[in-house]
Amino acid sequence: MSKHDLLLEIGTEEIPAAAVVIGKDQLKEKAEALLKRHRLNFDIMNAFGSPRRLAIMAVGLDEKQETVTIEAKGPAKKAAFTDDGQPTKAAIGFAKSQGVDVESLTVKSVEGGEYVFAVKEEEGRNAVEIFREILPELIKSLSFPKAMRWGDGDMKFVRPIRWILALFGAQAIEFDVAGIAAGKLSMGHRQRAENPVTVEAPCDYFEMLFNNFVIVDQEKRALLVREEIESAVRTIGGRAVIHQHTFDEVVELVEFPHAVVGSFASDFVSLPRDVLVTAMESHQRYFPVEDADGALLPNFIVIHNGDPKFTDIIQKGHERVIRARLSDAKYFFEADSAKPLESYVEKLNGVVFQVKLGTVYQKTQRVVKLAEEIAKSLALAPDEMGYAVRAAYLCKADLVTEMVGEFPTLQGAMGRDYAQVSGEPPAVATAIFEHYLPRSAGDSLPATVSGQVVSISDKLDAVAGILAAGLIPTGSEDPYALRRQAHGIVSIILENDLDISMDSLIELALKLYADQGIDFDVEATHELIDEFFRARVRAYLQGRELSPDIVEAVTSGSIDDIVDIMRRAQALQSKHKSDELEDVLVAFIRCKNLGRVELGTAVDDNLFIEDAEKALYVSAVKIDRDVEQAGRDYAAAIGLLAGLRPAVDRFFDDVLVMADDEGVKDNRIRLLNLCYNTYRRVADFAFISAR
Repeated sequence: MSKHDLLLEIGTEEIPAAAVVIGKDQLKEKAEALLKRHRLNFDIMNAFGSPRRLAIMAVGLDEKQETVTIEAKGPAKKAAFTDDGQPTKAAIGFAKSQGVDVESLTVKSVEGGEYVFAVKEEEGRNAVEIFREILPELIKSLSFPKAMRWGDGDMKFVRPIRWILALFGAQAIEFDVAGIAAGKLSMGHRQRAENPVTVEAPCDYFEMLFNNFVIVDQEKRALLVREEIESAVRTIGGRAVIHQHTFDEVVELVEFPHAVVGSFASDFVSLPRDVLVTAMESHQRYFPVEDADGALLPNFIVIHNGDPKFTDIIQKGHERVIRARLSDAKYFFEADSAKPLESYVEKLNGVVFQVKLGTVYQKTQRVVKLAEEIAKSLALAPDEMGYAVRAAYLCKADLVTEMVGEFPTLQGAMGRDYAQVSGEPPAVATAIFEHYLPRSAGDSLPATVSGQVVSISDKLDAVAGILAAGLIPTGSEDPYALRRQAHGIVSIILENDLDISMDSLIELALKLYADQGIDFDVEATHELIDEFFRARVRAYLQGRELSPDIVEAVTSGSIDDIVDIMRRAQALQSKHKSDELEDVLVAFIRCKNLGRVELGTAVDDNLFIEDAEKALYVSAVKIDRDVEQAGRDYAAAIGLLAGLRPAVDRFFDDVLVMADDEGVKDNRIRLLNLCYNTYRRVADFAFISAR
């Protein structure tokens, strides 16, 4: 069977960079699924995207569907044939409905009985016939967070579709979507190409478009963007500051990249680095330039999609834009820093934190009290405690500055800069910036203890308040980023080995909301927050490659001391599948199975009858004491617990727990409860799989 390549290109008006990625990935995934569903085999599928097109190329695709053998189950044999083997009306009717001769029916044993089957081969259809049906379906199935309607309004897509290129080998695939007929025509660069561009076969596609100033393959486009940046920066010295998110966006904004070097007045370099970088990157997608020491130079690099012969005009245009942006930024910085950062705090009364939870000023007051409590629990030195509390008071002040109003992503960074200008201690300025960390998965954590304290306080206040307001994240929606904030708290505590009582902090966080007059069920909310953090602790531990059953075992109880939880998990992991842990598991399960929590652990040794129960009691009391004295040396504790197995085994061999005497029976169950509680000092071993 011959093989050809399938090419589909959807040409549109300019697509936003983020939507290019979404569309490209969706197109590939959905196309693969459609082809497989229709039994059209291919060797490899690739997807491509640029500002004006989304495309797929399926290489080595069969020109026809696979032929398949279909078996249709019919009536039972006894209903289909008479005793002498003649077909009944049931068999004849079934064969007719399946389009086969009655003589071709076969009998198979299934489900404990014999049934007749019609076996037939279904010839594969031509691929082009199927493409005419499924490619319009594929295009219409793409979905985007924001889409447009045009024409008669029936079609919805990220941007209006202007052309469709559809080829199977050298054959055009004829269909239409939203009045646009598919064919062999594509479009090159909007200004530089001789449009339209005729593509005779998929193998010509990339070269034809390249000759018309479009690099379809985003990986090749990315290589060229980087080469252009490096070439441009060599003309002025220094090095480009390339943040990956900006780079990725630029790649999806151009079809034939060309770099231009621009400059601005050197006095703007005195602005804080974050201000300069944000002004260049946020709206303009410029790449700043720095010298060998990391100081920013009065230059930038812009990747544009225009004709290089107009470079001078393009350069001057971008320089006018950045001059205006930096002039605004300079004005904002000077106006903001003319007053001490502290003077902005009261203005937070006019900023709503959450409609049910009050203002950001009220949040600041709560964060200060939480920071005080954490600082006390960590026994910080007076100066460190002072830095943490001061930073907590100032941490949101920059939200009402002109600069952050214009560049919201600078919150925290401007708070740090304005604190420095205001003469605040360096530790306070650093903590103001660090309290937003981590801002995303993989982001750095606060490095200073003051930053850690304020970050935990701010995030815990948000988690407690939003959950108290009943705004619980769903599987797909977490508008207040509560999971990220809770994970940040867990990471900060565990990475820095902070001795913090989660129960006490959650209780205080909820009390502060209740004192503010917020109406909610305190007990139910506390339980909800417990479970929320339990899930984050589990996620963190599993991310450290700890066995899932061990993670469940150590997180099934209180989450008050999460550092202790991690230590127990690490100790158990070090003993995983060992003889010691096996002894613990066997003895634990035997005690758990007959234990009854409601009877307690108040054992009366005067009720002992058998030597084995006396021996178990002595061993249990001693090992319980030894485990307690082992403290956080949980590897040693596991060894001690393993030593209880012989006494447990002997007890079950020699003692009838369910004695006729009710008092003796209950006393023996209490003894098992005592052993069970000793094991639970380390974990709920019921969750751990035995070897």
